[in-house]
Amino acid sequence: MTDVSTSKKLFETEKKKEELYNINYDAYKSRGGSFLFVPFGKGDVFSREDFTEDQKMFLAAAEEFAVKRMEPISKDLNIYNKDLTLKIFKEMGDLGFTGIDIPEEFGGLGLDKTTAGIVAEVLSKCKSASMMTTFSAHVGIATLPIIWYGNNQQKEKYLPKMASGEWMGSFALTEPSAGSDAMGGTATAKLNEDGKHYILNGQKIYVTNGSWSEVCVTFAKVEGKYTAFIIDRGCEGYVIGEEEKKMGIKASSTVPLYFENCKVPIENVLGEVGQGGPIAFNVLYTGRYKLGITTVAGAKYTISSALDYANEREQFSRPISDFDMIKKKFANMVTRTWEGDSVNYMICGSIDMEISKLDKTQDDYYLHVQKIIEDHAIEASICKIIGSETLAYVVDESVQVLGGAGFIEEYGMAGVYRDERINRIFEGTNEINRLLISSITLKKAILEELPLRDAISMRYKNWLNEVSENNNLSERIIENVVTYCRSASLFVLNELILKYGQDMKNHQWVLEPFANMLSALCIVDTGLKRVAKIDDKVKSVENMEVLKLSICQQYNNLNTEMNKILSHIYRGDDLQNMNKMIEEYKRKLDYFPDEISLMNKVADRLYKNGKYYLD
Repeated sequence: MTDVSTSKKLFETEKKKEELYNINYDAYKSRGGSFLFVPFGKGDVFSREDFTEDQKMFLAAAEEFAVKRMEPISKDLNIYNKDLTLKIFKEMGDLGFTGIDIPEEFGGLGLDKTTAGIVAEVLSKCKSASMMTTFSAHVGIATLPIIWYGNNQQKEKYLPKMASGEWMGSFALTEPSAGSDAMGGTATAKLNEDGKHYILNGQKIYVTNGSWSEVCVTFAKVEGKYTAFIIDRGCEGYVIGEEEKKMGIKASSTVPLYFENCKVPIENVLGEVGQGGPIAFNVLYTGRYKLGITTVAGAKYTISSALDYANEREQFSRPISDFDMIKKKFANMVTRTWEGDSVNYMICGSIDMEISKLDKTQDDYYLHVQKIIEDHAIEASICKIIGSETLAYVVDESVQVLGGAGFIEEYGMAGVYRDERINRIFEGTNEINRLLISSITLKKAILEELPLRDAISMRYKNWLNEVSENNNLSERIIENVVTYCRSASLFVLNELILKYGQDMKNHQWVLEPFANMLSALCIVDTGLKRVAKIDDKVKSVENMEVLKLSICQQYNNLNTEMNKILSHIYRGDDLQNMNKMIEEYKRKLDYFPDEISLMNKVADRLYKNGKYYLD
């Protein structure tokens, strides 16, 4: 641990010349983790304001199907009905939705990640979490492993029917003794005597689409080497268990699978023997940010439903929406949803920008695609956490807005409450994802995959002097607050590395609050860069109001988490001096927002529009 005088150098006001460190921001602005060091004015983010005409066309098509075809039967889609689910799934295939990621030569559309995200978001308007769970598992974790790792014979056999919706896919990873520790699974596969089949033995649990799928990607150890396999429904020894009785998403299929001397043709090995780890984990990164997209979509229509009720429900001779504490709830719902939406499309756009630099004709094209997505692992976990926790917050507060009606099945919010709970467990628990955020940041810093050491030394800009010169400009103050959040995050990272070194990854007491700091930084950095480029005057004002509230709340969140960490790694006079130093810089920041007035503005704007209005 360093003394306070050494740490203070990260916050001092002496001029630092950027050219001394020669950071080429253009080379990093679409790289994963760029929000950690690319300052405002040096980088850009993709947002829904950047949607192309083609993307808007797919948005309209998916919205029409969701609203006109699925939403009217949403109650039926939320009751277990295999025939109806498969019928709607096939219709999705007929429209191309189940083949968005699948290359054109194998019957799909081969579209970009942003368009895939748009379709997933808009289909969520069907108001059936079960149907979206079925769809998302198929187009993500079930299909992508074959696209990325399958040979031509495997792609020709499986992908056309998976693209058309004729075949549904599933992904079986979790075992009774191995959840988050997937590599600790005990399922085994041995080559039989004639060398034509692998004999699989083991059990997988919580398999989404398990009882309906024709194709299953699963994993087992071959002589200790973790390996992926494609299993056909008709394979001998492939046994489907009973449907699980779940808390929510009751209309989806979730079963255990049993491999009892299951005979899998040798040509069904996916990738190479021993490549199971990368196959399992790489596909989860995509699943995480897509889950962020669908959960934020759910938050949007939940806000609108709760607002409709609040406007109709009267107490003390006026609608309950008139009461300030109800306004506060809606303001926070809108803000958190907008934050998630901003981060979701930031990562999609960043991934697409990097993928666009690749040559699709190269044999190793998908290897590079996977590396790009893996490079965005920090953002993928942030998307998953923000989205799932935003939906949890919005649904919980919506139940509160409905009061007793929120507890009654007839009104529907109780079912939404049950359905949303799985999202903090899906695609790696939020605890695991927080560990990933911190540990991957540590890895990128130590291995110098990103210029974080230079960024720490440089401190970006002399922001304290800018504050003293421009403290009458609210936009400048906002920019300075975001820069403070970045400087504080890098400062804490530096302190943690100095104290723990690479062993930091084993100290969960600090990893969790540090992950929360990075999430807060990602939110405010993305939000500021998004709003700065909006040309439309009305949209600019609307988004700026939410941005100011977001920065106010995330600034407080970041400082709270930083205090937890510093109080743990400092003691006595060192801690007292450190706190004095930080408070000194906060005073120079001159940032004392009126959070109540900001919430009131956002709530009034929501009431004026009558629904979530920032799309």
